[in-house]
Amino acid sequence: MSKPHPQIDAAVFDLDGTLFLGKTLIKGALETVAALRKSGVKTLYLTNAGTRTRQGVADKLAAMGFPTNANEVYCGSYILARYILDKHAGKTVFPVGEPGLSEELRRNGIGVDESGKDCDIVAVCLDRTLTYDKLGRAHVLLRKGALFLATNKDHIFPTETGTMPGAGAIVAALEFSSERTPYVVGKPNPMAFELMKAEHGIDCGRAVMVGDRLDTDIAFARNCGMKSALVLTGNSKKADIGDLKPDFVLDSIADFLKKIR
Repeated sequence: MSKPHPQIDAAVFDLDGTLFLGKTLIKGALETVAALRKSGVKTLYLTNAGTRTRQGVADKLAAMGFPTNANEVYCGSYILARYILDKHAGKTVFPVGEPGLSEELRRNGIGVDESGKDCDIVAVCLDRTLTYDKLGRAHVLLRKGALFLATNKDHIFPTETGTMPGAGAIVAALEFSSERTPYVVGKPNPMAFELMKAEHGIDCGRAVMVGDRLDTDIAFARNCGMKSALVLTGNSKKADIGDLKPDFVLDSIADFLKKIR
């Protein structure tokens, strides 16, 4: 093992827009993560996306060349499951999302009813199979008083060819129709850091969050007391930086090892 990194013991990486765009790796991502792991820096992955299970995200990362175990992944579906287990154990969920959301909830022993009959919770993430019928069932439950949870309110997500509507677009439709406000478990909510601390013992003062969004990644770092690095390969650009300032601004992940010393 080479010399430990002088500033950090842990690096937490956002995924889309930071390490890759869609199915395309961002130059330097594999090399940066490999170098950090070799030096003994704990590398974790944090995404608001809830469309895959924790294991599914780990499998995707491994297929792209990132050596990853599922317990190093913190995704929207897993964070949501942990929140429900902690705060609303025994409640039944109507999922507005893709199969990965329902699967992760079930893996954690949470009841899921995709018919939407008398569910206690409406849980929302990105759903590229969304139908008006599904939206309508969620609306009815929320108007009856079901708990409203969301993995995130990201308005867009980056792809190789530009941005697409994010989970926030679906959440907004239900907010408007039900006149309800959801509890959002994903970034910038610091809940994920509490899970990382419990499961990996990371110290906020010796950790850095690396991401492409000021409103989620950099705000998350601030809320957790972590260092932050904004990469300019995704949503936020240098001109967007205002009061919420990252500790480091990188053209891409390829600059991480040069800038964070």
